[in-house]
Amino acid sequence: MSGRAEPDEFFIGWSGRTGPRLGRFLAAVAIVCIAAMALVGYGLSRNADDPAAGLLRLGERDPGRAPVRPEDWGSEQVLRGHVARLGYPLLHLPPSAGFPRGRVMLLSGDGKRGPDLPTAAGPMELRGSVLRRGSLDMLVVDGAATLSGSPDLHPAMHEALGRWRIAGEICDGKCYAGAMRPGAGLSHKACANLCLIGEVPAVFVTADPVAGSRFLLLAGADGGPLPATLLGRVGIPVTLQGEVERIGNVLVLRLDPEPARRP
Repeated sequence: MSGRAEPDEFFIGWSGRTGPRLGRFLAAVAIVCIAAMALVGYGLSRNADDPAAGLLRLGERDPGRAPVRPEDWGSEQVLRGHVARLGYPLLHLPPSAGFPRGRVMLLSGDGKRGPDLPTAAGPMELRGSVLRRGSLDMLVVDGAATLSGSPDLHPAMHEALGRWRIAGEICDGKCYAGAMRPGAGLSHKACANLCLIGEVPAVFVTADPVAGSRFLLLAGADGGPLPATLLGRVGIPVTLQGEVERIGNVLVLRLDPEPARRP
């Protein structure tokens, strides 16, 4: 048999070169590792909680009216509905195809305070900007006027859902909806307490969905705002219990007078 056998590759530490076959193998391993890390990153980002789009979504147009366009960001909304109080003032919008029970929006004012409304309840026209995170909608009120002769504007449907014990975290609804990021967690505790003292609506972000929702509006047993005794429990995992009711598309947890518990 004629011909010359090809010499085997071997390592020469002082040469500074890699054999052709070893080089091709290392390149293939590097490509596979980079692709695997990209897939892992994509999978983690797909399952991560949406932090909301922040202040860029102030003024986002209502989906039932017109599509959201970049040039619409920062514009004001004018919404007509019935304002009623349960824990905090809420705007009840008329039923629609997407919200057959009626749509309820949380309300806040500018900065770390609740909305400045002319009356406690009744039909109103509110002007302001919208914050949205998942199913949580909040209108940051810039102006309000009472309406008369509007029989079609009335509170949304109420439905009692029974007594619950729920694990989660107490947050202020404005920052959690996207006014600040992060709007939850221990790093946001001081900011959240300032908002809650100013009567920005308190929400309970649950560890697991409750009747299809990951947040509940919080109210005292008497229908008032979050009790001041719970401000020390903001931003940390706690367990709350009380009566849950559905108002339109929003769940409300009427808290028991007993203190919250650490899970």
